Amino acid sequence: MKKCYMPLVAMVGLLSLTSCGGGGGRSEDDGNAVYVCVYDGGYGSEWINKVAEDYKKLTGVEVKATVDSNILNRIESQLKGNPEFDIYMSHDINWQNFATRGYLAKLDDLYSSKVYNSEKTFEQRAIPAGVKASKFMGKGDTEEHYYKACYTQGAGGLIYNIDMFEEHGWKVPTTYDELVALCKKINDDAVPVPNSRDTVKPFAWSGSDREYYWDYIVFEWWAQLAGIEKLETIKQYKGPTGKYSDGYEMYNPTSYYKELKQAYTMWRDLVATNQNNSIPQSYDASLLSAQSAFANGKAAMIPYAQWAQYELEHAMDGKLSFNYAMMKAPKAKADAKDVNYLVGFGDSMIIPEKAYNKEGAKDFLRYLASAEACKTFTESTGGSFLAFDYSDVDLSELEKTNTYMKSVHEKLTQTTQFNLASDNPITYFNASTVTPWLNNEIPYALAASDNSKNTPDALFDAMYKDAKDGWSNWLAIAGLSD
Repeated sequence: MKKCYMPLVAMVGLLSLTSCGGGGGRSEDDGNAVYVCVYDGGYGSEWINKVAEDYKKLTGVEVKATVDSNILNRIESQLKGNPEFDIYMSHDINWQNFATRGYLAKLDDLYSSKVYNSEKTFEQRAIPAGVKASKFMGKGDTEEHYYKACYTQGAGGLIYNIDMFEEHGWKVPTTYDELVALCKKINDDAVPVPNSRDTVKPFAWSGSDREYYWDYIVFEWWAQLAGIEKLETIKQYKGPTGKYSDGYEMYNPTSYYKELKQAYTMWRDLVATNQNNSIPQSYDASLLSAQSAFANGKAAMIPYAQWAQYELEHAMDGKLSFNYAMMKAPKAKADAKDVNYLVGFGDSMIIPEKAYNKEGAKDFLRYLASAEACKTFTESTGGSFLAFDYSDVDLSELEKTNTYMKSVHEKLTQTTQFNLASDNPITYFNASTVTPWLNNEIPYALAASDNSKNTPDALFDAMYKDAKDGWSNWLAIAGLSD
């Protein structure tokens, strides 16, 4: 089953319903209004509503924003024609592909301009990985230009019930071996779940629609085992010869993919082949049932990402009854460095080349990069962070009462960051094929439901074979010579 790598939230919030848009349908009454479409991906609508309100107070310019869970289905067709919006913010925007077709506005002048209430430029306010990930040679270009801005900087891994850990003397694990021992202790302690015959399990997780949440910790183990430099090599999809022709070797489980296989094996030993570590039939559970199990004290931990607080509290209709936090990945090996996989780093903010109000859109993004807007976003989303520098954003008062926000902030600032975003044409012309898991076929639920399926040898040998078999076609689609 193909699944995207970002959260989907069932509800759709609309800040301002509009049927008009860029190009030909905008009313003269709109003046210099900026139309923004935000993908509904676990951050809600409160943040954009508040940022738009503050921007209007500062500039007098109205931001007409729509939060939409289905915009990805329409972005490409809108970019080709008359875009409804001046800014699109979403995960999985295939922006490099769009830039090669001339659909996106260049943003060089945005990056060189100063951000509101700051002496820093937009480029200086953006996190370094975001700056690097936003340059590209588009249609007719002879040098790289900025064609997007990164939307969020993400963190993921295991969320744990602080109160439960403290009550039962369970220590937050710092290594994989400690995590294994913790799971055994939780099972051995057999803590009863209130008003139930069940006992607390180590993990609640959703295999039916959120199995990819396990990626966040598995990828961090991968980085710790292989080293970030090796991952950077893999992301270029050039083989041992340094050419594209044997780039499929990046999937070789005895060399380049060896450590991902090791990381997956660690997960399999912990979860798939040790089902006492999870709520029964987690491999078939919905996100809501996993959320409910964690919120009701049936599980001590749940794999999630930075949008966890927003989604958990909305799913449960209010704040949880206990404190919780995101732990740093228990280290795959004792001497490993703490790392953070930038979850959702494929999130993008783009301005269409045919946008009605390109300059207004750029100005709104200048405000969005400000310390004030960054704080509003993080406060409103309960612990998510925009892809900007937070060193001058004062979150101290918020973090006194929000253990989750503080834990995410610490994970972002006390670890070495990495991402799996690639600028190789193979990836953006074959976006649904070339991912860490080929064809985006996430392995966890099947492995947990049937231990004979997706064994490490079978899974990684099959991926290697599929990469070899498909490579010539992938190169042709990407316009690369083998």
